[in-house]
Amino acid sequence: DRPLGEWLPEIDAWLTEMIRLEGRGAFSMEMCPRCHDDPAAFRCEDCHDLQLYCKGCSVKAHQRSPLHRLREWVTNKFKRVTLRTMGLRIQLGHPVGEACTNPSHAFGDGFVMIDLTGIHTINIDFCGCEKALSRPMQLLRARIFPATSIEPRTGATFRVLEHFHIEASQGGTSAQSFYKTLARRTDNAGVDPPKDRYSAFLRIMREWRYLKSLKRSGRGHDPGGHKGTAPGGLAVLCPACPHPGKNLPEDWADAPPERRFVSWLYRLFVGIDGNFRLKRKKVSSAKVDPTLSNGQAYFVNENHYKTHIQAFDKKIKEEKNNCNNHDAATLANVKGYESLAATGVVAVQCTRHEMKRPCSVGDMQRGERYVNVDFVFLDSMRTCLVTMVVVSYDIACQWSRNFWKRVQAYGSTVHYNKATTFLVPKFHLPAHQTSCQEDYSFNYTSGAGRTDGEAPERCWALTNIFGPSTKEMGPGSRYDFLNDVFGDHNWRKVARLAYTLLEKAKQAANGFYRHTLEFEEFNAAIPVTQTAKWKADLDCWCQDPTSLNPFAVKQPTLTQASVRLTLAQEEEAEIQRGQPLTWHESMSPSAFVTIGMELEGHQRRIRTDVRALGLHSTDRQRAHILERRNNLQRRLDVWSLVQRSYVAGIDALRAQRISTVASMIHAENYPLLLPSEICNQLPCTTVLLDREWKLRQGQAHEALDNLRGHLRLRTYLLKFTGQHIRGQRPTTRARTTINNVQLKVDADAAQYRAAHAAMRSLAPLLGHSTWQAILRRLEDGHIRAISDGEIFETEGHRTMSWIWKVPGVSVEDDSDPSLHEVLRIEWCKARARMDRWREECDLVKEEMRRVLQFHDWQKDKWLTRASLVLPSLFPDYAEGLIAYANRQADTRSAMRAICETSWRDAAAYISLSTYSPSTPLEPIPEEPEALDNLSHLEESRVPGDPDLMAGLSYEMEGLDVEDLDESDLTAAGGLASDVDGLEGANTTPHVADESVESL
Repeated sequence: DRPLGEWLPEIDAWLTEMIRLEGRGAFSMEMCPRCHDDPAAFRCEDCHDLQLYCKGCSVKAHQRSPLHRLREWVTNKFKRVTLRTMGLRIQLGHPVGEACTNPSHAFGDGFVMIDLTGIHTINIDFCGCEKALSRPMQLLRARIFPATSIEPRTGATFRVLEHFHIEASQGGTSAQSFYKTLARRTDNAGVDPPKDRYSAFLRIMREWRYLKSLKRSGRGHDPGGHKGTAPGGLAVLCPACPHPGKNLPEDWADAPPERRFVSWLYRLFVGIDGNFRLKRKKVSSAKVDPTLSNGQAYFVNENHYKTHIQAFDKKIKEEKNNCNNHDAATLANVKGYESLAATGVVAVQCTRHEMKRPCSVGDMQRGERYVNVDFVFLDSMRTCLVTMVVVSYDIACQWSRNFWKRVQAYGSTVHYNKATTFLVPKFHLPAHQTSCQEDYSFNYTSGAGRTDGEAPERCWALTNIFGPSTKEMGPGSRYDFLNDVFGDHNWRKVARLAYTLLEKAKQAANGFYRHTLEFEEFNAAIPVTQTAKWKADLDCWCQDPTSLNPFAVKQPTLTQASVRLTLAQEEEAEIQRGQPLTWHESMSPSAFVTIGMELEGHQRRIRTDVRALGLHSTDRQRAHILERRNNLQRRLDVWSLVQRSYVAGIDALRAQRISTVASMIHAENYPLLLPSEICNQLPCTTVLLDREWKLRQGQAHEALDNLRGHLRLRTYLLKFTGQHIRGQRPTTRARTTINNVQLKVDADAAQYRAAHAAMRSLAPLLGHSTWQAILRRLEDGHIRAISDGEIFETEGHRTMSWIWKVPGVSVEDDSDPSLHEVLRIEWCKARARMDRWREECDLVKEEMRRVLQFHDWQKDKWLTRASLVLPSLFPDYAEGLIAYANRQADTRSAMRAICETSWRDAAAYISLSTYSPSTPLEPIPEEPEALDNLSHLEESRVPGDPDLMAGLSYEMEGLDVEDLDESDLTAAGGLASDVDGLEGANTTPHVADESVESL
């Protein structure tokens, strides 16, 4: 199927048809086909009818379409003509075609109308009868939005406002671009440009957005009107989050003992994050540009916010950072903040469904200061009635440290006493120190399910496109615009809950099955007495997080320096016993091997630098390489003299190696001939072999640790460059830095491979056989970031490279405490993964139930509003209120029906993931016959919907985050706040680790 290729031969024919329309075509008759009296000279560009009519018939036919564009046939071409010049007048206050006995012209008899067809100047007659409405009301009844409330001279049709309202929120189209589009649609040649009403259009859109939010939230049905709007009353609520009185059981707060085990299902999951792209310059003021929705939607009440900042700005001090440096803290000193009224915003939103909460957004004056973040968080919790909250924040380890003290310091201005769990989002957690990775992990926290905490990052991707526009706005315009953007974002999420929760249910069922099987197989390989103790420790820590953390690493990490220290201590003990194992008076065996390995490293670095010289290197660069070669050669000569004492016949073997090379041997290629290299050719003592084995073991672990750190640093730099670096010069400098990090990655890989090759030679002679289970062969495909899968690996099957699973210590004796610690940590991780997936299954089922109940509650609320319409109102107003309430109730009923149909077999699907360990479980096939009745689940997807399993980059609708093996990760510096998430799991039963899936 090649539609474009099939169309190519038709180009000329199609072009001819398009040009044919520039003439009259088949309608070249001289007289009007309708009245047969006057010449047929006028054709409408917007009507489907291409027939030409006379002037009188054209005007009469367009009384119901007064904004259409007409063309007049003059001699041998069409010319633009307006209905206004043809004599058409629009009468308001009366049905179409009915004349008013006392018409009143608009000011200047030239009303500017903004419509999808363009910007028109038309003749409008207002009704001047005795009982006529005001001019703005007459316009509104004609579905024309007036620009002013007194003597309006400009208006916009409802259809153009509805169109731009959606287009601006969905595509990020600016008002200026849209207005210029309408102007060009009116006159694209600049011959007769329309009147400029851009400022009026901005004001109209701002008022339109606010009125639509009032209408949709039911304020038109409330006697209190817009003034009676409660804080956050205009916000679109998340149906899947817990709302007591709306979608929770009546006894949720005091459930009977047999149901208390499910109380964790009623937790509220929220995330906090700042965004430095939604900044605002010091333009206008709140007095000149006040907000219409102050505290009524997503932004907090500005007056209360400023009062709080003034009262506690000096009292709440920023605390000293006891973790790694993070952007949220270091960006407090944003360059150029003096010219900004707001350096960005900080927001709170539900992390499981990615919706903004009511009264959850506030401006930042200078970075994410605690005084700002505290107020926004506490204000968003004012309307929250649940008693348990899980808060994720990328610097939660710092922010939560004295959180309760700050709450007390705020005094009576706040009231917050909820059971709160503080966690760090999954992708941010590896940038924290080890203690934070153990104490603030979603993966280890009971009741967290598969929540990742990265929802704020994904949502910022959808709102960052509005940053350039809002930066130049006044305070009120910006608040009202972003409130509307956040509301549209929430509504789109609500409309897609049927699909997104269905996908979560499938992922939860499959994940729980895989990880349950993995855990049971891993658990069966360990003695029951040991696993029982580990289970007791894990359950104790889950109940009391202050107890001993079973995920914490207690054994020290093996490094080359620690091995050298151990060997030096052993040699010292041998000297004291009078049994020194030394063949040279000035260098011990361990020092001899250590120096040899250091020289080997110098050779690798020089070889790398020589390859980087290129054909156009400078004299200075070549001189520097030559000096390094000479220094290295002098050290090699001294070390080779010592080597004669430890290895007999080494000179002859080296001379033989050198003789096979025709060219001169530079220092970087000088054959060192360490014991691992010659052990199969010359006799070497077991002491030397053992010393090198231990040093190589430490070198391998240290190289892997450095490799992981540099890979994390490279990932951070790539993210930061893409999100914060602009311009050619900064981008070039950033790329140079990234290239330097890549050189370090290559050097780490080369060092590990050298150590691994040496250990392969030494292992048979020393009887080591199982070491490669931990220190594996390093291929190029293994050198990838924690969030990267193998090449051509699909998102749903992405795996983590083995370098992120190394426990950091190699043991071969089962009695070694290090091995028991590795097994304990991996067992706890496997158990935690299984538990989190089980919890995810329960959470998704509960969220589906909440959504159905919430839609019922909304439907009943709108029906109640319809029944409470006062009979004393004018009949047409009462009918409108009742009709709108019933339409909203029908919408909620239809949304509930879609969800119920899509999820009717979801519970059965999830139950298939549960099995008894004693009963063999058949793997779930890709197309199981037993699930034929689930075919409608896939059919519920809307055509064109993206595949959530493949992810949506930064235009995503949703994103889950994968388990990160935080205990093996160290900080690579503060991560930028805009990051991707991770999802997935490795199904290898004997390795309890997480694989990475970047969505």
